[in-house]
Amino acid sequence: MNPEPFSPYRNLIISGYDGTSRYALIRRIAAQVNAPALDLEMEIQLREKLSLEALRQTYGEAHTRTLLKALCAEFALQRGAVIAMPAAPLLDEDIRARLLEHSWLLVLNCQLNEMLRRLHAQHGARFHDPSVRRAFLHHIRQERKLHALGNLDVLDTTDLTPEQTANYALTFWRHHELARLKL
Repeated sequence: MNPEPFSPYRNLIISGYDGTSRYALIRRIAAQVNAPALDLEMEIQLREKLSLEALRQTYGEAHTRTLLKALCAEFALQRGAVIAMPAAPLLDEDIRARLLEHSWLLVLNCQLNEMLRRLHAQHGARFHDPSVRRAFLHHIRQERKLHALGNLDVLDTTDLTPEQTANYALTFWRHHELARLKL
């Protein structure tokens, strides 16, 4: 880890899925640079009292998209924050463009067998429930759609610990910030 102080201007968006908690990862990264940690899914649940999927089912896609656009516009105003973001909003070209004006995006990936192993270790007996496992697989398929966009910075976390993933993300952020300053 680089001991030099690091005060980023642009945000770091962590997306993708590797079978671990994105929120724990962004908290770990944010703590290392004293930055705010924001989680889009958690913020929606706090504000709307429903998960992103429950919002879609209850109010429909148009309402959910409007809420996502508004919240992403709010997140885009942040500076130097670490943001956990599911794939769905980033698949929308308008939302993605707005967020990436002042953010770096790092997409997590993992081999499917390792991802399922991590999910099983993290959720134990719940993972044996077919409906829970089906929900995880649906979530994985949604997150994998990001890769179809191309030209994304993807980190394969298959052989990495959560600490190594956090260190890589911080190095990625620092490198991009320094490169931006040299331009």
